[in-house]
Amino acid sequence: MSQPRVSQPRWKTIPGLAVPLAWVCLIIFSAVSGGRAETPLTVEDVRRMALEFNRTYLAAEEDVVKARSDVTTARAGALPEITLNGSYNRNIELPSFFLNPEGQEAVEFKVGFKNDFGASLSARQSIWKGGKVFSALRIAKLYRKYADEIKAQVRTEVIYNAELLFYQAILELSNLQVLNKAFEANSFNLETVEKSYSQGMVSEYELLRARVEKSNLIPQILAGESAKKLAEKRLKSFIGLDLSEPVTLIESEDDTTLAALLPLPSLTETALTGRPEMKAADYLTEITKKAVRVARGGYFPELEAVSNYSWSAQSDAFTLSDNVTRSWSAGLNLTFPLFKGGATRGEVKRAHADHQKAVLAARQVRDDIRLEVEQSYDRMLQAKKTLDIQEMTIAQAEEGLKIANLRYQSGVGTQLEVLSAQAALTQARNSLALARFVFRQAKAQLKKATTVEIL
Repeated sequence: MSQPRVSQPRWKTIPGLAVPLAWVCLIIFSAVSGGRAETPLTVEDVRRMALEFNRTYLAAEEDVVKARSDVTTARAGALPEITLNGSYNRNIELPSFFLNPEGQEAVEFKVGFKNDFGASLSARQSIWKGGKVFSALRIAKLYRKYADEIKAQVRTEVIYNAELLFYQAILELSNLQVLNKAFEANSFNLETVEKSYSQGMVSEYELLRARVEKSNLIPQILAGESAKKLAEKRLKSFIGLDLSEPVTLIESEDDTTLAALLPLPSLTETALTGRPEMKAADYLTEITKKAVRVARGGYFPELEAVSNYSWSAQSDAFTLSDNVTRSWSAGLNLTFPLFKGGATRGEVKRAHADHQKAVLAARQVRDDIRLEVEQSYDRMLQAKKTLDIQEMTIAQAEEGLKIANLRYQSGVGTQLEVLSAQAALTQARNSLALARFVFRQAKAQLKKATTVEIL
């Protein structure tokens, strides 16, 4: 005896409406998208576009540029400072003085020339400033590395957030698909009940129950559509796409075996040596340590070499060859700070305090990284177990619905069994979608915590 054929669930017209819900959604989507081609988005596309657009990451790149310029500025303190000056003065009215010899008429004498030309070349070279110049240069170089690590940290955060927004949009899409499948199943169930009712095999109550179960899904589908669109808009806003641009999310297959997952001690050690936060904290510790040396430089004398060459010419005619004078000088300047009212001592104490704070912050970062890796690792294992369980539950729920439909069509089962099996399958599908999201989130978090690419 052949088994009764179970037709595939399909969309049915909603009671009281003239068009199927699928056509309504298609019309609304076409109106919103304006017929534009959809942009396909994979998780790799999302990562790349986020880095190209994200303002926080772009600002971190500018901080790196600024840090590099600070190195140039600090290096300038060790190089000579050369200045060239030139001048020209036109004496419109020359000054004069008078001599009045006894018994004679006063005589006026003009002073100077109508044109004055001048030029000078000066050089200043720092020889010793208590070690402040070279310490400042080392600080600038360390700060450049510090800025690089901050940029790397921001990059990691941007990629992590982009992945979460992508997976959240995938989750909302999966939830909507689950509701659509439930609607199809309820439509098929309603069709079966209507046939049985027309043959007098079921009561009017069962018919009304089947219609209510189907209608109850419509508000959930509408809410799911809204949640999906909102999740996509959050994603598009983060990666720099226009909010009205239609997109298609391409979901890749996940490797859930975790066969290549390293043990926890190895992941922790890798995180402590590779995390940008740890490197940045270590650089900051070195920076503040050298800042103490700079502050102590205020106790020591400063020595610099100076040199100056000057040239001048004066004439009534506009020429540079008359009345020319030249001079050249060179020497050393020694400055010894005798008393600054305790300012240097205060700067040293402040620098010491900043260094101690940096040391404590680095220790805290180290502890935080250890804890974050352990939490991420445990969450990854838990998410893996949950996903495995939900994948088995899906198969059982699908088989249960198939059996319930066959029993009902054969007349040995009840509609309550079918509705219960449909609800169980819908719940299992929702749980599986959530388990996949949690697994992907845990993988992204472990990758961020350890700097290890989790396959």
